[in-house]
Amino acid sequence: MKKTILSLAIALTSITASAANFVSLDVDRVKDDKTNVVSHAQYVRAGVDAYGLNLGLQVRTAAFDGGGMVNSLESTVGKQLGPVNVFGGLGHDNGFNGGRSFQYSLVGASAGMPIGPVYAFAGAKTRVNWNDKNPDQTVTFVGVSKNLTKSVSVNAGWSKSFQDIKETAWGVGVRIGF
Repeated sequence: MKKTILSLAIALTSITASAANFVSLDVDRVKDDKTNVVSHAQYVRAGVDAYGLNLGLQVRTAAFDGGGMVNSLESTVGKQLGPVNVFGGLGHDNGFNGGRSFQYSLVGASAGMPIGPVYAFAGAKTRVNWNDKNPDQTVTFVGVSKNLTKSVSVNAGWSKSFQDIKETAWGVGVRIGF
């Protein structure tokens, strides 16, 4: 199973990186709602529209204020259905300081629309674990994006996660379109 997930992630990474429609960098302040521990997470995202699908890649690295790191890789495939983008994907989480890594699948949906000078968006995604030992997590998110130029925009967002992982995050980022 690990080899299959790794192969799919590498294939999607190659497709996405070589023909990306966008690349973004976001930085979030994340607070664990159970322990109040704070981390700062950096997200690098890339996406491309191909064959009528939205292909995405996300790399997340979180550094904890008290020491330690967590990083993960997610690849997704989505389809625009009217105003809603539905997606599914696979992920790999290295665990805290690489202590206990695990794989998971995910499903979600997002939607957005222009509101005045900004583009507003919202969505949710949830892990679909095939191993009960892996933590469950559902994340809801909202945000706005503002174009600075034709290909550069800035964004701000807020997210809340539930189930085994309970976190509240807010952040800012920049997105470059190609």
